[in-house]
Amino acid sequence: MILMIKRHKARRLHPIYIVFPLFNTVKGLLPLLIITLLQGVNWSSLNGYIYLGILAGVTLLLFAGLWGWRKFSFTLEDDRIVIRKGILFRDEKTIYFGRIHSVNLEQPLLQRLLGVTQVKIETPGGNKKAEGILAALSEQDAKQLHRLLTSTDVQTEAAEQSGDIMHSPIQDLSTTTHVKLSSGQLLLAAATSLNFGLVAAFIAGMISLADDFINELAPNLYSTIYNKSTSLNPDYMFIAIMAVSALALAWLLSLVLYLIKFAGFTAEKRDEQIAISYGILEKKIHHFDAKKVQAVIVQEGLIHQWIGYAQIQLQVVSSDKMERLMLHPFLPKTALQETVAHFVSQFTVNEVTETAPRRAYFDYLWKALLITFFVCAVLIGLFHDRGLWSLILIPVTALWCWSCLSAAGMRLEHGQLTLRKRNLARITYYMRRPQIVSMNISRTRGQQRRQLLSVSAHVLGSLQGYRVFCLERADVERIWRWYSRDKKDN
Repeated sequence: MILMIKRHKARRLHPIYIVFPLFNTVKGLLPLLIITLLQGVNWSSLNGYIYLGILAGVTLLLFAGLWGWRKFSFTLEDDRIVIRKGILFRDEKTIYFGRIHSVNLEQPLLQRLLGVTQVKIETPGGNKKAEGILAALSEQDAKQLHRLLTSTDVQTEAAEQSGDIMHSPIQDLSTTTHVKLSSGQLLLAAATSLNFGLVAAFIAGMISLADDFINELAPNLYSTIYNKSTSLNPDYMFIAIMAVSALALAWLLSLVLYLIKFAGFTAEKRDEQIAISYGILEKKIHHFDAKKVQAVIVQEGLIHQWIGYAQIQLQVVSSDKMERLMLHPFLPKTALQETVAHFVSQFTVNEVTETAPRRAYFDYLWKALLITFFVCAVLIGLFHDRGLWSLILIPVTALWCWSCLSAAGMRLEHGQLTLRKRNLARITYYMRRPQIVSMNISRTRGQQRRQLLSVSAHVLGSLQGYRVFCLERADVERIWRWYSRDKKDN
């Protein structure tokens, strides 16, 4: 088969890229446009110069898009891709195949509406953005470029030439693996994944965007809620209804956002290449080498842990150091080991064997209790006798801290470090020594007296350390000796 994207020939993006500056400008002005339309505009009273100004602005943006499209090109050479761009200042970027960690095909909302695909090329030296971004290619060209850049033969040959190849310590168990999230699994996962943080951010954004619209529909909504909740004889039924409605709305939004994000989820491994795709409004396809996975993260939410399910995330090198790629969002715990063995066979899913000792309970408890006491004091000050109900938070906090202590633990076996902790969800990190770039051991004076140490490990591709508090000093020192000795001993 002859690829349309040929080597040593400069190629341009899809011509639809010309309208990108116009659409991005309209997107940035969208809140202002919506508010203006809600307030009402008498189009017949507008001065003709305003229409001329709008026409001139549209023409200028289209001209800038045309000029940017003509100045943007990319060339595939034997061992590299060269991207050239810039109108006033020329920028030329060279990316060697051996340094590519992943190639992602994405369709953000704009690209999806215009029927094109965005290609993002990730390397270890990427900044906040991907090292190479081709914002608009036809679907066929994007897939052909993706296939060429992720070809096993090309990647292996280029990596060997650059000396950047990493060998897996365990032989791969399979050549082709495919998993898919069924409609029933997707719905159950969405119904039990309560991402209230995402919902809160979404609601805050919607309220700030449509504040005028809310005032038009319910002009006294905010004042009514405030008066009924702070009056001398508050309407408890109204407050209860509002609280239940808010929780139901948050759950419904969480469900909808989850369905939009993970609809059509599939993960496939062919030879050593993993491809993960998902999304409705913004479709994403992540493609990377299994040997370049830095860590495996298994996360169990409260409900998921009760019903025996978990999600698997992979830490890979990308421009967004906080991003983890989802290998599977909703998997029975009994299938964790088999799935990880098929996709990233260098890692092993196992339970922790050394847990945090009971004498570390105080270290987990005291900060949380201080915050709880402060919250209770504020509520009692505001609501007086009725605020005393907030004291129930104290035993709840104590139980939660005990749960966090019980979850904390580690395991060191066969060159793999396993760390486990609990925030809201129980999180287990699996990492191998070659991928750990730094390790930190810390303690307070009180912890030193109680023979406790905290450990934090960083892998390539993550700015956030994988940290567990207050483990046995002997266990943490064993981790440190394992990490500190020469690599050839592992």
